[in-house]
Amino acid sequence: MGADSGQRTADSGSASAPDLPLSAVRRPLSAHAVPLLAIIVIAGSLFGPALLHREVFTFRDHTDYFQPLRYYTAEYLRAGKLPLWNPYNASGEPWLANPQTGVFYPPTWLFVALPFAAAYMAYLLLHVALLGVNAYVLFARSATRGAAVVGAIALMLCGPTVSLWDVNNNLATFAWVPLAIWCGLEHRPRSGGVVLALAFLGGEPFFAAVAALLFVVASRRVRECAAAALIAFGLSAVQLLPFLELLRASDRRAGFDRETIFRESMRLADWLRVALPVRGFDPSLSQHFIPIIYLGIVPIVLALVALSAPRKVWPWLVLLAASVVVAAGNHLPAGEWIARAPVTLFRYPARVVPFGALAIIALAVIGLDRIPKRRVWVDAALVAVLLVDLVPRTVVLRVVGPLRLDRVPYPVAVGRELKIIRIGTISANRDAWIAGYLNLYTRRFDAATAAPVASQEYISALTHDILNVGIDHLDRMGVGWVITDRPMPRDHYVPVARATDVFAWRSRGAQPMARVLEGSGVFHRVQALALDASQARVRVDTPHGGTLVLTQQIAPGWKVFIDGHEANARVWDGVFRAATVPPGKHEILWIFRPFSLIAGASISLVMLVTLLVALAREFATVKRRDA
Repeated sequence: MGADSGQRTADSGSASAPDLPLSAVRRPLSAHAVPLLAIIVIAGSLFGPALLHREVFTFRDHTDYFQPLRYYTAEYLRAGKLPLWNPYNASGEPWLANPQTGVFYPPTWLFVALPFAAAYMAYLLLHVALLGVNAYVLFARSATRGAAVVGAIALMLCGPTVSLWDVNNNLATFAWVPLAIWCGLEHRPRSGGVVLALAFLGGEPFFAAVAALLFVVASRRVRECAAAALIAFGLSAVQLLPFLELLRASDRRAGFDRETIFRESMRLADWLRVALPVRGFDPSLSQHFIPIIYLGIVPIVLALVALSAPRKVWPWLVLLAASVVVAAGNHLPAGEWIARAPVTLFRYPARVVPFGALAIIALAVIGLDRIPKRRVWVDAALVAVLLVDLVPRTVVLRVVGPLRLDRVPYPVAVGRELKIIRIGTISANRDAWIAGYLNLYTRRFDAATAAPVASQEYISALTHDILNVGIDHLDRMGVGWVITDRPMPRDHYVPVARATDVFAWRSRGAQPMARVLEGSGVFHRVQALALDASQARVRVDTPHGGTLVLTQQIAPGWKVFIDGHEANARVWDGVFRAATVPPGKHEILWIFRPFSLIAGASISLVMLVTLLVALAREFATVKRRDA
């Protein structure tokens, strides 16, 4: 990654070139047309059949996490609304604050323009192609075009990259990493800031932080790094500030135990298996977050050749070593640094394996260029070998099928008015457990969440109730359904539905999610309750008045109005919303307007306008110069 990493091709630019020079369009791009077209065509061929048949990927997190997450988000975006809040999970959670929703990430808008199945596959295709193109741009800076295209295709098709497809927020952010490194090497702080903002908006904060670190290492100029950081912060503030607000009260504040942090750590010896051509899953791996780590025989051999040029390869060796150490997690003493961090932003250490793959493939590009008097047909043959070697080994990750919105095998009443909770160990029959975000397809209320960031206080209260089988308290929380593979006390629960070995039990004593408490445990049902992504509306008719309890989480930004007049919000049971209502008929409205979003949107708008004005002035200056 260093500036001394080899001679550049004549059309690759200069390290001292000004940031985003419009004069760069004068450089001949036709020489890169064939390599870039090859990258895009190969990426498209992996998705073409599924797009043609309107199918989607079905492996792992595709079906019960990202598809329902994006489906729910897209429904509001199509209606012209911001999905600020998700009332259906974890007794309500700030939806937009979760970066995985990607509301302000431009590629997410594909879900507004296209049918969902097509948009989902097009979104993945875009980022696979983007990763290949960005890798080509990075490699072509100091290598021949042939070597750069071989490296780009190897990175695009290797096991660690394809293993990110089902955790596609990781894929979206990782796709920008090569371009972030290039911006640092080329000393382009403005474009670097834009790329880093897109990396964060793609939905994986940890990967975005790594991209920022790699930009700093590549640039090594304080003023450039500061300028890029300012631009990245400004453009991403609309998402970043709500996320930081969510993080502040979350279980990520060093709230995870060691087992959670280091789950999916990868032994040092497993790195030898990047050269082992196992078809499908490798059961001997110590982790399966990255289920296929095979990189291909060609990149491994060429990477070994590159070791004969130590001045060129050392930056990539450092990245590889760092990836190995971090991925090892608790297999090395360095894991203590992660476990003792003040904020637990890091889980699943093996997730950094793709960065190690990037380093090895970058070494392979250097090694390929060390072959003397290499002809074009050699590069073409290597691309063909990569296709034959890599594509069949990832078929198991690319299984497709029709999009199914009816995956939950229970009647619609299960979770429709009262929340569900799971007790037991989730089996392979994830539909029966209503795993992930499957509840969002049919708008079922779930007391838990699949989000990577959740309220520490709420999760602690819920976990305490489950571990202690706090039936009475669960009833008061509005939890009326238990999904379990265990027997429940029949004096309190009634089995209603079954899916193989999993049952849905209905509580006999669950209280409504919204009710008016009049003291001494007496409550009255409300007349109507309506929840959506930005407000909660309740109509009551209470003869004596009392405390209106809504078992939706409190969060910064909620305000309550009674009959159109702002009222004092209260907290019930430590985590839920409440308000005091007088006797009679009233309409109570909670509205969610988080200041973090308003402030972040203002900052992002100012930064966007500033960049557009600067770009317009630069364009006008070039035009006058050419006149």
